[in-house]
Amino acid sequence: MKRVFGILMIMIVAAGSQANSRSNDPTSEAGIEIAPTVKNNYLDIDVDDKLAGTTVSVSVFSSVGDIVLEMNLGLGLNKISVQDLPKGDYVAVVRENGEYSSKQSFVVS
Repeated sequence: MKRVFGILMIMIVAAGSQANSRSNDPTSEAGIEIAPTVKNNYLDIDVDDKLAGTTVSVSVFSSVGDIVLEMNLGLGLNKISVQDLPKGDYVAVVRENGEYSSKQSFVVS
């Protein structure tokens, strides 16, 4: 079931790939910003203080839909290490209290 969800998330990102920048992401107003590129083996996810009291988590999916990383996020800047992931395309999906909130595709090279 997780793999099916992952494949669906990848399809959603592919369909909306022209809107990958933060300025086009309506969820950036909701208090979550996911950097569109990996820098120094870290993916940056910024969680605004206005989300205090909510559970914010991220799942990272491989290009074939497998979940390769899951973790809860704190308020402020979260630096997610991707150095152990094989080179390739990934999708980060952020949830607030278990509900889909934001997504971003990125490449590990």
